[in-house]
Amino acid sequence: MDSQTAQQTVTGDKNRKLDVKGTFLTILSASAFGLIAIFAKWAYAAKVDLLNLLSLRFLIAAVVMWLVVLVFRRNPRLAPKQLLILVVLGAVGYGLMSMSFFNAVKLIPASLAAILLYTYPVIVTVLSAKIEKEAITKFKIISLVISSVGLVMVVGVALQGVNLLGLFYGALAAVVYSAYIIIGNRLLKGIDPIIMTTYVMTSSAVMYNAVGWATGTVTFDISSDGWLAILGVAIVSTVIGLLTFFQAMKLLGPSKVSIISTIEPVVTSVAAFTFFGEMLTWIQIAGGLMILGAIILIQRDK
Repeated sequence: MDSQTAQQTVTGDKNRKLDVKGTFLTILSASAFGLIAIFAKWAYAAKVDLLNLLSLRFLIAAVVMWLVVLVFRRNPRLAPKQLLILVVLGAVGYGLMSMSFFNAVKLIPASLAAILLYTYPVIVTVLSAKIEKEAITKFKIISLVISSVGLVMVVGVALQGVNLLGLFYGALAAVVYSAYIIIGNRLLKGIDPIIMTTYVMTSSAVMYNAVGWATGTVTFDISSDGWLAILGVAIVSTVIGLLTFFQAMKLLGPSKVSIISTIEPVVTSVAAFTFFGEMLTWIQIAGGLMILGAIILIQRDK
């Protein structure tokens, strides 16, 4: 084996290891985000108001992230332009996406709202090709189709009583989330994921708490069960979810991460079955296996 071939082999092995690491981080991120519905149900059962939940979620997440920055001695200084974009990314991007999705759930069936939100892998793949010049390979297309069909099988689609405003909010959530991912990926090329997550959480915390305190919604008079649920949302489904998500995007790129992230509803369905005894049908199981198949297939994309 000559030196050039040996070097190519070493490079190929390194890239495969990075792909595996990126895939693992994406699955971990999707699992953390997938559990948010479970923590939210526990919070609602403990009589925690939605705005109060979101305010405390981002406040706790921001405090934890700043502690991480201090412990690991990361430099939080950014150029004014980068800082401004991050503030907008957190306050507007996260805020608008969350508001749109929760409004969609109020007006249309939750399953349809979820399907609309998870059109974002298609949007991200197209935008990545246009903006980031990512190649739309056959493996991405096939994986995207398989994961989308699997998603419909897992979540199901209820079309009765469809509200047009609800459809608009659901589509808006997908578009905003797609823009959030694309912008985040561009920023990641020069920013530590820990610093990026910290500023996104801080700006989200400022926005939600400003509204929460202004409306008298924020309260700390919450039961122990409610606090456990809030901590789950803040630490597992926010801090861990976002840190692993941004790190995965550095390794895989936005389109791959978006496709692999369709495993999130599978995690939610399995968790709902485990903790609340909600039905898990054979169609849902088959859909979950299709999504796993799509994740395996996307590994062949180079």
